[in-house]
Amino acid sequence: MLFNVLTVMGITVLIAVIGHMLFDKTGVPESIFMITLGLILGPILGIINLDYFSTLISNIFTLSIIIILLESGLTTDINEALATMRTATIFTFIVLVVTSIICSAFLRFILDWPTYPSLILGVICSGTSTLPVLYFTSRMKLNAAINQMLVFESVINDVTIITAVTLIIQAITLHQNITFTILSILRFVSIAVVFGLLFSTIWTLILIKIEKEISLKYLTTLAIAIILHSVTESRRGSGVIAVMIFAITIGNLSEFFRDHLMIRRKVLRFFTQIEVMQGEVTFLVKNTFFFLLGLMFNTQNVNEITVLIALVLTFLMIVSRWISYKFIGYFDNRYINHIWFVSLMVSRGLTAGLAAFMPIEQGLQIPPIADIVIVMILFTNLTATIGFMALSRRKRITL
Repeated sequence: MLFNVLTVMGITVLIAVIGHMLFDKTGVPESIFMITLGLILGPILGIINLDYFSTLISNIFTLSIIIILLESGLTTDINEALATMRTATIFTFIVLVVTSIICSAFLRFILDWPTYPSLILGVICSGTSTLPVLYFTSRMKLNAAINQMLVFESVINDVTIITAVTLIIQAITLHQNITFTILSILRFVSIAVVFGLLFSTIWTLILIKIEKEISLKYLTTLAIAIILHSVTESRRGSGVIAVMIFAITIGNLSEFFRDHLMIRRKVLRFFTQIEVMQGEVTFLVKNTFFFLLGLMFNTQNVNEITVLIALVLTFLMIVSRWISYKFIGYFDNRYINHIWFVSLMVSRGLTAGLAAFMPIEQGLQIPPIADIVIVMILFTNLTATIGFMALSRRKRITL
């Protein structure tokens, strides 16, 4: 018997709720239940046909990222964020370089892969995924600077990974020069910044004028974020960056208007009411992501070599993040005591999958990067989940 999409979504919600209830007792987060559920109902038993979701997956992922970024931005303190963004940018760049070198060297010199495919997969290994990182950081509740650094790193990775893979592909094909690519990247980011600030300014003016008349406050704000993402992408900008800027800006309106008490009270009342619905919606989309991750796993593409490469690359990612984090700790002491948590946050997701298919879309004949990345996405999320469980229990014992 094959379930339709609505039935599957209902089952997904129920399993997520059960997993959430068991978390406090077992220390096993919902992500394990959701990935396992997707694996069992999809690839293993074949109860759910992935074709039912084929037209929805990209839209679900996009909506999930918008909702998660909206939640993160609304709860981000702007002063802490500005300080953290500098460190996050440096950390992201260091991880990109160190991970790319270590993983590419393994592929090139140990497995004897060609240079360019080794570099492409090495770059893909360097970036974390926003959804699982937000999931784990919100549950761990460590230093706010650590959480924000990891979130900003995952957001920045959407740009750095796609950009770096694009540069490598262009170096292979020689269809465009480096100068043109760099200008395209600057345009990609600047358009996002402009649209993010523009939409937040307009929404602020509307909020100040008609706050009392807006009844569905969260859904209205979410709708604006979705439109912002779509408009920015249509103008060839980064929808992710635009939504992040929009959310951070409106989330700090009360700070901007602290000298205007009446406006400040309006803003605080507005976002207090938003928080009521936001928590449940965020819970749903986070767990849907992990369920789809398990559902998309294709067992036919797996063999011993693919699994071994994915395992080794996952280990090398942890090593590279440990090295990069130690370097960051030398000039920013806020990050000294959380090296294992940061090192184990190796979760990969949608961006890694998209980057893996970019060479194929260009018609390049290279080793099976896409198959390896699919296995790697599962391994890295399981690694992060297991690490999260272990560190959570150790923290409880310490307390």
